[in-house]
Amino acid sequence: MRPVITLLTDFGDRNYYVSAMKGVILGIAPEVQIVDITHRITPFSIFEGAFVLWQAVRWFPRGTVHVVVVDPGVGSERDAVVVRAGGHYLVGPDNGVLYPAAASLGIEEVRLVKDISRPSSCKTFDGRFLVAPAAGRLAAGRSMSALGPEVEGIRELEVPRATVSPELSRGEILHVDRFGNLVTSLRAEDLPAEWGERLSLRAMGREWRVRLAACFAEGDPGEMLLVKGSVGLIEISCNRASAAAASGLGVGDGITIAKAGRDRGGGSSERFGR
Repeated sequence: MRPVITLLTDFGDRNYYVSAMKGVILGIAPEVQIVDITHRITPFSIFEGAFVLWQAVRWFPRGTVHVVVVDPGVGSERDAVVVRAGGHYLVGPDNGVLYPAAASLGIEEVRLVKDISRPSSCKTFDGRFLVAPAAGRLAAGRSMSALGPEVEGIRELEVPRATVSPELSRGEILHVDRFGNLVTSLRAEDLPAEWGERLSLRAMGREWRVRLAACFAEGDPGEMLLVKGSVGLIEISCNRASAAAASGLGVGDGITIAKAGRDRGGGSSERFGR
């Protein structure tokens, strides 16, 4: 099988940055298959990049090289690293963006990327001069040891926590997709079956009546639903409408889901990337 490299950045599609990285990779490994995960991560949003990578990596074959460049610290003292995890390779800045995906796969080895090809006077565009060459060499069969020295681990990313009790579950909005679905830190098991399908959603001082559904089409047009997404997280959705627009909620907003009329405390359990 042809080697696979994925690319995930906040570069957008109106400049040459992504094409330059692809050119470098193809110059080293011309047989490689390059897959764009997305280049529309919100600029500088390490958390969003980490979340999208964590969602995507599980669908690729072992041996895939995943390249991530979401790096507000480019040019600083932070390192670039390559991580072998679950038979995959993740290459990018050591700023936390790789951690949830790597941790979910199972971290096996971490090395600094020290084989730099850029001019000494340049401290920008690590994607071109550092990360892309490392990815190309891995795809061409070079060993991790040829890229730099081994280190103990990578920077961890602080993850949201879900608070779960017999009475209610509290979580956080992690991601808003193109359709306006609000991906939360809650899993299906955080909503006990005995609560029934008619529930209360509370956030930002407001309350909505919501319904558990197996898919978006089960709801009436515009009805607010709770749907288990493809990675196991509960999504707040509207049939044929944007839940984000309807609710005014966004990434980082806290939510409470409970049986109607309930609101009491509970214990905590970590979610996302574990």
